[in-house]
Amino acid sequence: MRIAGRIVRDRETMDTLTHGLAGALLARALPPPRDEGLAAALRRREAWTGFAAAMAPDLDALLSPFSADFYITHHRGLSHSFVLLPLWALLIGVVATWGVARGGSGPPGRRAAFLRLSLVSAVGLASHVLLDWITSWGTMFFSPLSWERYSLDWVFIVDLVLSGLLALGLLATRAAGRRQGPRSARLAATAGALAATAYIAFCGVQHGRALAVGETIALPGAVARAAIPQPLSPFRWLLLSDDGARVRSAFVDLSRTASPPRVAGGVDSLSRLTSGEAGPLAALRHLDGLFASPDALRPQDVAKADGPLSMRALVEGEKGVFGRFARFPAARSEPRPDGGVTVELRDLRFGHLAGAIDPFTYVVRFGASGELLGEGFPSPRWGAHGERAR
Repeated sequence: MRIAGRIVRDRETMDTLTHGLAGALLARALPPPRDEGLAAALRRREAWTGFAAAMAPDLDALLSPFSADFYITHHRGLSHSFVLLPLWALLIGVVATWGVARGGSGPPGRRAAFLRLSLVSAVGLASHVLLDWITSWGTMFFSPLSWERYSLDWVFIVDLVLSGLLALGLLATRAAGRRQGPRSARLAATAGALAATAYIAFCGVQHGRALAVGETIALPGAVARAAIPQPLSPFRWLLLSDDGARVRSAFVDLSRTASPPRVAGGVDSLSRLTSGEAGPLAALRHLDGLFASPDALRPQDVAKADGPLSMRALVEGEKGVFGRFARFPAARSEPRPDGGVTVELRDLRFGHLAGAIDPFTYVVRFGASGELLGEGFPSPRWGAHGERAR
């Protein structure tokens, strides 16, 4: 198993199960309907509706095997839009109301059930958009009015603490409901949601700290700066700055004081991590070795392009699909035996974690005379649709 490669493949969207847990927990935390009969009849259905609605926006990922261009252009677009959220909520409400009995005296009326479940769906959908916003990929939540991507860079894409808090909140809700009834269950769900929110806010504070540390090593005249969350700890960050010609990066662990790393750090740990030769435990150790304390950082500068063909590929790539998501792009060229050159374009927010071609590495192939032979995303994830010949 290659931990680094798995991380890169999964970094484009928060894991869907965590979204579902959040939607179910928020559904249980909502104030109940005034009609006690309606509240009792829909209690379980609400939780499952919140769970499903919170996962629904990632249905756009089902098209990802067919086109890298489509996925990069549209993922976290229309299905993640606040503008279209009412429409999606009503559609899910229609499906969730299926099978609810008609009438208003005993079983809930379909109209009241529809309105209630549409509200639950809206909450679940909104939670998905907000949880994606706090990660680093970028969410187009004003589409189709605007296709700009928004990201807070607060939380790593798979955060076990956040997932654990949501799961514990649901377990506590279930236990409270069985022992003390619906009101206690709702209070437990509210407490669980507040705990998850507090953790997210804590990550936001650490992000601010990381940005402040990043300012101390940023390239002079940097036009872009960022602190990107890293796996396994809210104290670990990748600091990036871009001055137009170079990208400077450094890995920081805010919880560390100045001391030598426990394993070889910097380039050595990064090369070992991405080589795929080590097993899972060794990979984790080398990942740990990347991070230094704030006062002992080891910044590295990378030229955005290492030659004329790399610069040509980078300029053209930033105009196309690659440029629609890449915030810190860099291009590297490799000569081929036939005299041609292959240029790889990566977003350094993510590309440092994989030695092999990851799904979002853009490759441009030039012939011996500099003619363009082909370009695209050649990862096996996209099959035959990834790279286009010229």
